[in-house]
Amino acid sequence: MPTILYRHDQNISPADVMKIAVYAEHVGRQCYDVFAEDGSRTRSEALSRRAQAVSDSLDFGDEPYFSLETTKKVLDLRDMVSGMCFDRFGERGHMGKSMDLLGMAQDVDDVLDKLAVYHLSPEELEKAEAAWAHEGQFFPTANESRDAFD
Repeated sequence: MPTILYRHDQNISPADVMKIAVYAEHVGRQCYDVFAEDGSRTRSEALSRRAQAVSDSLDFGDEPYFSLETTKKVLDLRDMVSGMCFDRFGERGHMGKSMDLLGMAQDVDDVLDKLAVYHLSPEELEKAEAAWAHEGQFFPTANESRDAFD
């Protein structure tokens, strides 16, 4: 598991706080993480609590600051939503994440980059590089991409 170092010099703007607030609000109202065999869906108590905890802990002042506890709450919510949490549902039980949710998740990641630094151990780095090398073989190279259009 990566080591997370929290930054004390954050450079956070009120717009960054709003990005987190909008994300937490969307997750708390639109996302579901419990699915039944009959196709029904519900929001778990854990997801609802995490979204509310993030909302309650935000600093909307002119010079906002994210405490260590608030940063951990945002990380926990982001990790939960990135897993089996969906806000888009189609026919035949199709579940997905909307472009809105994906965009908000990217905004949250951008804010988290200002709040925390991740360090991988040498073993974790080796595993990550091996995973990327394996996954990379499924993407076309620059020459293959060009050939497809010729």
